[in-house]
Amino acid sequence: MSERTQIVLQLVIVLGVLAAAVYGIVASARAEPPQIATASAGPDASLIASTVRSPSPSPSPTVALVTLPPSASPTASRRPVAMRPSSFGGRSYTGVELGKGWTVVAPFDGRVELHVYQLIGDQIREFTDAADIPSYPYVILTAQDGRRLTYRPGALTTDTELLVRASQIRAGDDLFRVIGEGPSSWRDFYDKGTSFQIVVSLVNASGADLDAASSVKVR
Repeated sequence: MSERTQIVLQLVIVLGVLAAAVYGIVASARAEPPQIATASAGPDASLIASTVRSPSPSPSPTVALVTLPPSASPTASRRPVAMRPSSFGGRSYTGVELGKGWTVVAPFDGRVELHVYQLIGDQIREFTDAADIPSYPYVILTAQDGRRLTYRPGALTTDTELLVRASQIRAGDDLFRVIGEGPSSWRDFYDKGTSFQIVVSLVNASGADLDAASSVKVR
């Protein structure tokens, strides 16, 4: 076999190999992709899918900016505190008128007692919870020197909100907040002609009356 014939034969073999390779590539491209087995879905599968699916983009909503008027100061509706000395049954006290919104604070360090009374059948009774009858708190502050300061504000929940939580307090601690303009328990219990919101009395260690006006502190 001549050299020329050998070269031609090698070219034919190379071309045949290339043709076979090209055919294999085309055949694999036309083949169907393999099927992927899916797990068995429970009854909520469609709900989960719709929840997880990314939503199509939507235009951002237009936000309208509204300028609110300034809030009224909590002190705006307060009336000036007015106090008047008075007496009943030979004992002196100070009557206080102050509208609502004020917080009464302790004028000195001391020990606090809280009592709640109701007028039931013309009797002043403690530890009762009669429906439709006002409950009146007494806030009593006793100093180390024996002075005893007693506040008699209006009815709980409608006129008075108790704030004191500890039995031992310091000067300036909150005692109660005036939330209504109803009268002190003094009117229901003793004197129907009294309209003071708070009746305050102060006695010394021996029980003698003192002027309570200077001990009424609010903020």
